[in-house]
Amino acid sequence: MISKLRTEKLLKLNNNWKFENLIALLFMIFGILGWQFNYALGAIPTILLSVLLMIIYDDFKYAIPAILVLLFSYGTGFEISVFPFEIVIPVAIFVIFVIVFTVIHFKKENLKHIRFCIGMAILSIAFIIPIFWCKLIDETNMVFYVMYFSWLMYTLLYLLLCFNLNKKSFKMLVFSLSHLSLLITIELVISVVKLKIQNPDQNILSFWYYIGWGLCNEAGIMLCFIMPFIFYELIKSDTLCLSLISIFKIGISLIGIVLTGSRGTLLFGGLEIVALVILLFVFKFPLKKEKLSFLSFIFFIGLTGIITLTKGELFTDIFNNIFEMDLDSNGRDLLWKLGFEAYRDSGHYFFGSGIVSEIREKEVFNGVQNTFIVYHNTFIEVLISAGVSGLVGISYHLFEKYKMLFKKDNIFKFTFLIGYIFVDLYGLIDNTYGMYYYMVPLVMVLAIFRLSDNYELYDKINNDLF
Repeated sequence: MISKLRTEKLLKLNNNWKFENLIALLFMIFGILGWQFNYALGAIPTILLSVLLMIIYDDFKYAIPAILVLLFSYGTGFEISVFPFEIVIPVAIFVIFVIVFTVIHFKKENLKHIRFCIGMAILSIAFIIPIFWCKLIDETNMVFYVMYFSWLMYTLLYLLLCFNLNKKSFKMLVFSLSHLSLLITIELVISVVKLKIQNPDQNILSFWYYIGWGLCNEAGIMLCFIMPFIFYELIKSDTLCLSLISIFKIGISLIGIVLTGSRGTLLFGGLEIVALVILLFVFKFPLKKEKLSFLSFIFFIGLTGIITLTKGELFTDIFNNIFEMDLDSNGRDLLWKLGFEAYRDSGHYFFGSGIVSEIREKEVFNGVQNTFIVYHNTFIEVLISAGVSGLVGISYHLFEKYKMLFKKDNIFKFTFLIGYIFVDLYGLIDNTYGMYYYMVPLVMVLAIFRLSDNYELYDKINNDLF
């Protein structure tokens, strides 16, 4: 009898927001350990805990934080000449389990939930076709062939998530992403501190560095992507304690945005936060006055502290970093020109010249190695890689993505609309669409956003943790 009661109590924890929040935080702690010390140190407990929870609760949502940790906790950078066993082996084990889980739990009715992927399906085909006339890849760069199948892999991941996730997965998504902002910011802080120790006279905004899974500006893109989820968490919180936790995350994320030193992140991230704060004044929600007061207080204390510690120099540096250079393209116009030339010279205007249209030696985290050129603009990148057919695909995908939002309530709609708009604008000058660090979280969001109009976080049912 006691054992039965314990089992029932354990099962009730599923869908308890306190439990889900703590589990998401625990996964991100694993991520910090993996990034700072050794990838396996974070990946192994991440996989074990995720598999255990999925088996106990028969619920795929516990794969969400695990996927994010496996994605964002690699801290040593990638080399095309070295096979990354430490990544491939644990990830392959997890993928096998996920496939088995999907086969066992497959239900025909899940097929009706597969929507909003026509654009991605078009892009999958359009990106593969140019592989037949790619002539740049030799025996030393065979790994680049994988890139032609990138959109197909993102589409398959989207379908996999559609098969497995349910209406109650939203809380885990929000909590996992909001905690991911802490993981990414910690990675940025540690990286900048190390660089500052090595270069004490150098301005922190002049640092340009890798954090393993990506560049500092790519970390900035992800912080911009995550910010609406933290604001939504703030809006939906119904206690002062929860509100303060969300405000703390916003403050921490702001630190991360500054530490990227990226002009794009500072500009679009700053405008995004201003738009989200304005949104807080427009809508009614619990503890509105208290939340706005504490948020204003945090901003005031933060600004005062920065002005005091840096004698106002940080703001001058940020302003100069964005505007003193007259918003020049920082070499992007040359990249765009080279891309158009590759597209023109290929003669394949409908399907493009392929995602690997040019290979050159480039300085990366550990020296110089061959890499294919990415053109720092969503539409130009797609045109060059997949031609007119790719533009049709990305245009239809964006239509599907935004159309999904307009079926939601106003608070949900406008919070995430702001996020979509500013990250997509960011994509006009930097790498978003097609990049794994952006696409994997995006397909998670699309797979869950399509399910329901009820997106509460702190429900009152089964609210006791133990």
